[in-house]
Amino acid sequence: MDRGAVIRLRAAIEAMLREQGSYPSYAEGLVEADNRFRSAIHELVRGDGALATEFNALFPAAASGPRHAGPRGGDHPERAGMTKNARMHLAGMSGWLQGLIDSPTGPPSA
Repeated sequence: MDRGAVIRLRAAIEAMLREQGSYPSYAEGLVEADNRFRSAIHELVRGDGALATEFNALFPAAASGPRHAGPRGGDHPERAGMTKNARMHLAGMSGWLQGLIDSPTGPPSA
């Protein structure tokens, strides 16, 4: 596995989470980012059966949700829940990647 790719993915997730903050208007982008980062990490670990199994168990693919805006000045309740889940999912993936980086042997080599 490419150690540089692991580090770059984690840094990108962290930068996105800092930028997103808690703005409801970023909800759709956050859910889409969750899906994109999940796909990128899955591609990175798919060659290592144990890591791929662990990753898929910890971070299952998110279900699609409402793509319409909520009432002005608020957010659709179901969408708000998806936003929180996506944010937690992204934070978890960041931590998981950091675990690969911090492991005594680093990320497995490809």
